[in-house]
Amino acid sequence: MYDKPALSELIDAAREHLEAHIIPAIKHDARLYFQTLVAINVLKIAEREVMLHPLHTRAAWSRLNTLFKEIASYPEDPQAVEIRLQERTQRLCAAIRAGDFDSPERERALLEHLKALAREGMEVANPKLMATIDEEDRAG
Repeated sequence: MYDKPALSELIDAAREHLEAHIIPAIKHDARLYFQTLVAINVLKIAEREVMLHPLHTRAAWSRLNTLFKEIASYPEDPQAVEIRLQERTQRLCAAIRAGDFDSPERERALLEHLKALAREGMEVANPKLMATIDEEDRAG
C-alpha cells in the first residue's frame, strides 16, 4: 500500500545505523552506550512485532473461535481486528469469571490458548529466551 521503504525496512535501517555508527562512537560513555543498546533492542522488538503481528492476531482469532465454539470471520480492516480481539478477550475473561472454563476439557483448551499467547509475546519480546526454553524442554 505504501511506497518503499516499508516500515520494517525503516526500522532495520535505524537499528543498523545505531549499531554500525553510533555504538562505536559512544563506547567510552557507559550511560549513553547502555541507553543506545536499549534503543537498538526496542527497534528489534518493533521490527519483530511488525513482522509477526498479523500471524499472531490470526492465530489468536482462530483459537478464540475454538474456545467460543463459533466461526467468527476475521475482519479485513486492521483496526477492526484490534478492536474485535480486545472485545473477544474481554468476553473470554467474563466467561472465565463465570466458570465457563472450569471443566477439565475447557480448562485444557483455555490453558493452550494462554500458553500460545505467552509464546507469541516472547517471540516478539525475547526470541533468544524462547529458543533457550524450547531447547531445555527438548532436552529434559
